[in-house]
Amino acid sequence: MMWNKLKSAVIVPALLLSFMLFSGTALAGAIAIVKADHSVDTISKKNLKKILLGKTKKWDDGTKVVLVILEGGDTHDKFVKKFAGKTAKQFQNFWRKMVFSGKGKMPQSFKNEADMAAFVAGNPGAVGYVTKGAAMDGAKEIKLE
Repeated sequence: MMWNKLKSAVIVPALLLSFMLFSGTALAGAIAIVKADHSVDTISKKNLKKILLGKTKKWDDGTKVVLVILEGGDTHDKFVKKFAGKTAKQFQNFWRKMVFSGKGKMPQSFKNEADMAAFVAGNPGAVGYVTKGAAMDGAKEIKLE
């Protein structure tokens, strides 16, 4: 009986608080980025998915879309799962098929977010992603509609 009271009063609220804190961190996740002077400020999840899957080749202003990705890691895994709807392995296999069939070119990959953000900042049309709050001098977040 004492255990049930302790469980109800302390353990359950502690677990719920831990879950909420962890979920908040996970939800902060990754953000899509483009060069700071790019004309795009917002994008729908649907259009972001089209970019990630190579279905959109040009931005509305006619600039060629240059997709860049991280080689791996938690940010990469969560971003492609959330916005491309694929696991990291499925995403990689998807792009291999695109290359093999002649329908696309493998996105350039980077070992870390700083290098990716620097590339995006220096290349019109480039789109990548970083962890929310990461340094991205010369790049800006594309807000999701």
